[in-house]
Amino acid sequence: MTLHHEQHFSRSMCPVDQLEWFVNRTLSDEQRGEVEAHLAQCAACQAEVSEWAELRQSMLNVGTSTPEPRADLFPLIEQRLDQLAVPAPWSRLQRVFQVCWFVLSVGAELFRAQARLLRRDLFWMPLFIVPLAASIVYLPGIWQRVPGPAALLAALLTALGMAFLYGQQVDPAREIALVTQTSPRLVLGIRCCLVFGYDLLLNCGLVLPILASQGIVTPAWFLTNWLAPLCCLSAIALLLSVLANASVAVFVCTFLWGLRVLNSVLALALNSLQPLPVTPWQQAYEHFWHQGPLLFILAILAVGLAFIALERKERFAQ
Repeated sequence: MTLHHEQHFSRSMCPVDQLEWFVNRTLSDEQRGEVEAHLAQCAACQAEVSEWAELRQSMLNVGTSTPEPRADLFPLIEQRLDQLAVPAPWSRLQRVFQVCWFVLSVGAELFRAQARLLRRDLFWMPLFIVPLAASIVYLPGIWQRVPGPAALLAALLTALGMAFLYGQQVDPAREIALVTQTSPRLVLGIRCCLVFGYDLLLNCGLVLPILASQGIVTPAWFLTNWLAPLCCLSAIALLLSVLANASVAVFVCTFLWGLRVLNSVLALALNSLQPLPVTPWQQAYEHFWHQGPLLFILAILAVGLAFIALERKERFAQ
């Protein structure tokens, strides 16, 4: 134990940190002289310097036996790296396909999940418009070749469906949506695509070809007098269901549409064979629902307000 402490004390006085730099000949002249003076009287440091010298010589031998790289090796490596940095056209196309497939797969999963949560009557209720369109074309009577009532009913059915898309009274997944990171806007957007897209496809893909093929309506008339009121009323129902609830949306939409058929209902109640005279406010109100571009603009504004109000409402609820 005493010998070990004496050796440790004697080595503590040695310039151990400078020995490797002494072998590499990187010390200053003053430091080199001090190390040489110490080596003259220290056997332990002499042995360590000898080991460092052998290691240095071995490294020099390895470096001498290692062949020099080709003169054009590094330019070739840089050229290859530049080629890898610029992806080939097929690689870019493959990445685009991968991104599209990812978006489609995620979107399909979201649509499938939301479709299970929606009320089933939102899909079968609009089907009533199909027999009504068939009655306009094929069945005799007062409804034959008169597309106006069918347009009113199609818009009302679509608006009623939009009223029940989202809300604490009709949404069974609201609690889940509030405690997860799923955006309420994303949920509402997917449900709008499912329900409104289904109704739109039903009207434009099935009803319009039937009526247009029989010469009852033209695509321009259908766009202005059928599709534009449908979009506007549906957007109003969506906005009211977000701001208030589905019951308010249903009541307001039914009231707005009831004003358009007020004279017909009164004439039926009074057993009048002649239509009642139309007042100026009724003419202005009916004229409003035939302004196609204006109705589309109002529909876009209402949908935008619904999404904004929904985010603020859900953030407050959390």
